[in-house]
Amino acid sequence: MTRLLPLLALLVLVPARADGPPDGAALFAARCQGCHDLGVLAPTREQLGRLTVEEIEAALWHGTMQEHANGLTRPERLAIARLLGRPDDQPTDRSAGVTACTDGAPASAPASSAWPGWSRDNRFTRHLDDPALTAVRFAGLELAWAHPFPEHSAFSGAGNAVAVRDGTVYTGNLNHWVYALDAARGCAHWAFHAEGRVRSNVALEGDTLVFGDLLANVYGLDARTGRLRWRTRVDWTPGARITGNVTLDAGQVFVPVSSLEEVQAMRMDLPCCTFRGAVVALDAATGEVRWKTHTIEQYAEYLGENDMGVARFGPSGVPVWSGIAVDRKRGVVYVGNGNQFTEPRVDESDAVMALDIATGAKRWVMSLAPVQMGGADIYHLACEAWWDEERKNCSPENPEGHGDRDLGAPPLLVERADGREIVVAGSKDGMLYALDPDAAGQVLWSVRVGRGGEAGGIEFGIAADGRYAYAPVTDIDIDLASRGSLTAVDLVTGEPAWRVDDIAPRCAGKPTPPCGNGVATPPTVAGEVVLVGLLDGTLRGYRRDDGSAVFVLDTAQDFAGVNGRSGHGGALGNGGPVVAGDYVYLNSGFNILNVGLPGNVLLAYRLPAAAR
Repeated sequence: MTRLLPLLALLVLVPARADGPPDGAALFAARCQGCHDLGVLAPTREQLGRLTVEEIEAALWHGTMQEHANGLTRPERLAIARLLGRPDDQPTDRSAGVTACTDGAPASAPASSAWPGWSRDNRFTRHLDDPALTAVRFAGLELAWAHPFPEHSAFSGAGNAVAVRDGTVYTGNLNHWVYALDAARGCAHWAFHAEGRVRSNVALEGDTLVFGDLLANVYGLDARTGRLRWRTRVDWTPGARITGNVTLDAGQVFVPVSSLEEVQAMRMDLPCCTFRGAVVALDAATGEVRWKTHTIEQYAEYLGENDMGVARFGPSGVPVWSGIAVDRKRGVVYVGNGNQFTEPRVDESDAVMALDIATGAKRWVMSLAPVQMGGADIYHLACEAWWDEERKNCSPENPEGHGDRDLGAPPLLVERADGREIVVAGSKDGMLYALDPDAAGQVLWSVRVGRGGEAGGIEFGIAADGRYAYAPVTDIDIDLASRGSLTAVDLVTGEPAWRVDDIAPRCAGKPTPPCGNGVATPPTVAGEVVLVGLLDGTLRGYRRDDGSAVFVLDTAQDFAGVNGRSGHGGALGNGGPVVAGDYVYLNSGFNILNVGLPGNVLLAYRLPAAAR
């Protein structure tokens, strides 16, 4: 009974609710408006209007907004949902929006044309060494087909990565659907509806296909039919999600676990923070967890209260929102980590980790947190002056508010021209590093390729061909203007070999910002050319030997789809271009957090025939 007294006292202090139906507008103003009226980070009320009442209520109960709705009754949650969602009398189409292929299975394709995951290989080099892929052929790219996706989400387009194998293109979408489309025609072989929205890639091995969603579920499907074999939730922390890319290798699925808690910390009336990033290894046949390794080993402890008297906990954070490269020779996987949310400092923040493939044990951890920040990156969005000039909810160890210099780009394992293997990593601080995998990740060289910042530096990926590493930079300012660049760095010396910057964006007729020249996709090295996508919606190619321009294609335009729908391209970000056979595939539209041009279309461009 004694233990119940504090709880009973709290219940006595809860004020009685007013009579009558809940006021949805007042509840939204008190709980939601501060974020949703920003125009960035959270969807606007207009964007929320694309969702049904049922979808918004589900988000308040067990989805992304469950923490913000804590303490609300069901009638109160319904009042908010009815205020924002599509009226019940409006017809709602939540179909996959596909046209089925009428002749059954896809045509066969050579194994050399496969791109079965985030990269062609699980070393993550994103390199296709094919002498037939000449600059002349890339200059002649022409649209083969477009497949617009129905928009069932608040944000329009996540720029999801694309996988290709056996004449089929696979990709997920924020609309909950995962697609298997014919690589030559764009018609659908199957589509699968996931419980959560999908931002991860799709990875294939044998007849198994895997991906993750924004509710921290991982799925295993039959790649031939789309039939569900298993589903495993890999983290139950509120706000846990899979925003990075899964890797499927030798019967194991390696899953990065991230969180929305960094955004939720903007509210001082919510406790912050308890999430610990993780990597989970699953059995590809059954979905059973083989091991789970948290980036922060110790549980968060009570740190005191903020200015509103709300509890603080730490250490927390260090999400993994990139991808996981595999090194079978050394028996490890390489993981790039994000920033901490709360103190005390841990070595795993802004670090590359090498984890044992079989057990998940940490073989080594190399912290790359910025020197100019004292080697610590303890940050969340309440540390931003545009949100709170006094930064009252930021860690007391970060009074200036600077941070968010994650390693969002997956580390890659590359063999240099001199035969030595190195791990290459890039950060949002605009730094590129070479690490020694045989010396506990010792830094062999480092070079600054961008200014860096909260939305700057290297965001989503790097590529390498044995001679150079290719580092794309977004460098988005607080006003969403960008200063993008692409730098080729010598893998032996760490010296820049060539650099493309001051790129003139194609923003005529597009909202500026967010239209800009930020290079926001991981590059793809194919034959003589390096391909990258920009925030202005252009796909560009540069010669890999000297950086001279080869072609520019503007994807931010209207398209008529092979599925009978009309669509529109937008910013290119997150997933990079994929070269498979005589085609280049990519998703156009990257509007996550409203920092890019919306779009909803998967595009296939055809290369002209090789000269004989």
